[in-house]
Amino acid sequence: MASTLKVLGSLWALQFTLCGLLVHSQNLSWREFMKQHHLSTNWAFSKYKCNDLMRERGIAKDKNYHIFIYTLWHKIERICLRNWRDRYRNVYIWAPDPFKILKCIRKNSKSSYKDYKSYSYIEFHCSMNGFVDVVEDMRLLEDIGN
Repeated sequence: MASTLKVLGSLWALQFTLCGLLVHSQNLSWREFMKQHHLSTNWAFSKYKCNDLMRERGIAKDKNYHIFIYTLWHKIERICLRNWRDRYRNVYIWAPDPFKILKCIRKNSKSSYKDYKSYSYIEFHCSMNGFVDVVEDMRLLEDIGN
């Protein structure tokens, strides 16, 4: 009886560990999205500059533009929430409120970027695991001091 409990306990612990690894691996695209696109509100929006961000974050140099979103992280996380216990999966969703956006557009020199700041509505893609993984589209609401 004791050996059966040990075996069942070991199997249960192994299953728990594997489930934890599965959940962690499913959020990698979410984490990568946040690393590449999220701007912390701990700094003033005006302090962020494209050339610095593109270099610091290691964004591919062959991209013509890149979008950064200035907001609290949980506002992006909640985009794919359907209700308190379920998430949208593999769908496109327009955020109900506009975000402050820093769009970095590559200049002709290919090594520097122009800052373009705005308030914009964003359409996000919710991945199969229910987290934002792509900025799909934007609608400009208002320019901010460009």
